[in-house]
Amino acid sequence: MRSWTPLLSAATFSASGYTADRPPNHEDPGIRLETGSESAPTAPLGAEQLLLRLLVLIQATTSASDLTLERVSAALREPARTFAPGHFGYGGALTSEWSYGLEVKQAGTPGARLDLNFIDTRPQRSSPATAICQVDFNRFASALHAAGFNQETVRGEHGRTIYHRFERAQLSIKVDTVPENSAANDQTVHDCVRLVSVQ
Repeated sequence: MRSWTPLLSAATFSASGYTADRPPNHEDPGIRLETGSESAPTAPLGAEQLLLRLLVLIQATTSASDLTLERVSAALREPARTFAPGHFGYGGALTSEWSYGLEVKQAGTPGARLDLNFIDTRPQRSSPATAICQVDFNRFASALHAAGFNQETVRGEHGRTIYHRFERAQLSIKVDTVPENSAANDQTVHDCVRLVSVQ
């Protein structure tokens, strides 16, 4: 069983570097990884862009060793912030209620790990997840299935879903979800991606 350690708080990231006017792209998860640099400044990344561009990176990744600064930056089309050798990331506000942190540790090694975490910034952690659900869990999982990943749902007491694991050869992905909203009877009505860990 792999250990899924908590990632750094999104508070360690700043959104100040993401100031420009380019309208967001609506990428298809099946498009090829673009490695060319763009001279035009880029707009702040949204949840949809983050998840779609991460899917492009995952589709082109055969093992954790492929998670390098160059490849991740090319997939996200944004320069990363380097914290230490082999440790870099991104982060910022998505809305007044949601922020994100994406970090890679031990980049370029077999032990590399990428974490993308969407953080509810309300003290009660009660914000509707609509802002992070343009690419919902079903769509994200379908793209991973199409890329050759096998899925296992890890459950706890009373069949409650703890997380979903996706495996393909030398790559493992963990996906945690959060309900977009809950019905009056506490049944989930729509699952959104809250955390993606790739290693």
